[in-house]
Amino acid sequence: MSGFAKELMRRGEAIEYVSTALGFPWPLETRPVPLGESFGNRSGLCLRSTVDYPMFSRSTRDGYAVRSEDVTGASDSAPVFLRIKGEILMGESALGYVGEGECLSVQTGGMIPEGADAVVMMEDTVQAGNWLEVRKALQAGENVIIRGEEIRKGQPILKPGEKLDYRNVGIMATLGLCTVDLLDLRIGILSTGDEIVPADTVLLPAGKIRDANAWFLEFLLKHHGFPAKRLGIVPDRREKLAEAVKGGLVQSDVLLLSGGSSVSVRDYCSEILSDLPSPGLLVRGVNMSPGKPLLIAGCLPDRRLVVGLPGHPLSCSVVAITVLLPLLFRLVGAEAVPFKSLSARLGSDVFGRAGVEEFIPAVVKGGEVFPAPGKSGYVSVLNEAKGLIRLPETEETRRTGENVEVLEW
Repeated sequence: MSGFAKELMRRGEAIEYVSTALGFPWPLETRPVPLGESFGNRSGLCLRSTVDYPMFSRSTRDGYAVRSEDVTGASDSAPVFLRIKGEILMGESALGYVGEGECLSVQTGGMIPEGADAVVMMEDTVQAGNWLEVRKALQAGENVIIRGEEIRKGQPILKPGEKLDYRNVGIMATLGLCTVDLLDLRIGILSTGDEIVPADTVLLPAGKIRDANAWFLEFLLKHHGFPAKRLGIVPDRREKLAEAVKGGLVQSDVLLLSGGSSVSVRDYCSEILSDLPSPGLLVRGVNMSPGKPLLIAGCLPDRRLVVGLPGHPLSCSVVAITVLLPLLFRLVGAEAVPFKSLSARLGSDVFGRAGVEEFIPAVVKGGEVFPAPGKSGYVSVLNEAKGLIRLPETEETRRTGENVEVLEW
């Protein structure tokens, strides 16, 4: 690991470098899944509408379907009189035709008949037998949704890599798209370290800690539409770790290693990742805090990505949010970003140091952001934090009342 500190990359440069070196986005396998089982996962293909929507022109008001040219100049002082031909019932086809000087009664959502191009609202009319007094002029398309106005046949509904959730499921159901081709991206999580034991260990031996990182990573990735599988715990033995990595790469497209990336004679991740087929180890350390001891490797022949995250919980969390998620979004070709950057007013001072990009867990209260600093080994900091204060390499201490950049996810 000699020369480790000299090979540090800036975080943004590392993301760009890996994405380019591995040719993101990758063409990935997909699997058809019923719509009801697709929530929270990501689309694998570009899904297009097979029909125009709405499939017929519809009224947006209770009123009367009319020809706009028939009511030109209509007002309270100069009303226009139309003959009422009948009523269009909800859920039924509009069989009638609106000719010159005619109208048909229609309800909100009802089908607009042939010949009509606007709907006059009920309150702008007075009915007298079979005659309608119209007191307002209309333009073509007023109070009407035209067929195909919202969605055209062939229009993309879901883009590759887009997450399925409450925002787009209504569109899917409306168009009758009840099967979705989801990304079949396999992500495996290996925890490493002699001190790590399973979370369900009841009596904790001295010097041991329960595995928290694997659970955090699994839940974080699932939240962002990337199902992951915990592959167990591997001791700090080179042969055991090499074997576990080899096996993990057989069953995973993306393999995450929690721990084993710090400068230590017992950490062999760097050596093992350097031995992978081309390009092998791409990043050995990133100029960020926490999270400096980050390893990123790839294998182009089999399209594999390996990320060695720091073992300390806070470091692992920050790297997963600010590096791992952006890489995964690029890998699948998602157009969105995993977090949004905003400017917020500091509620208290933030102390940083120049020369390194720093991330500080933040709590938002009363419209202000407060730092919730924690050491890299802390596991509870993100429980209350709603984002990360980002201090660029060129910034140090920031004072109360100043605006800082906050990443929200």
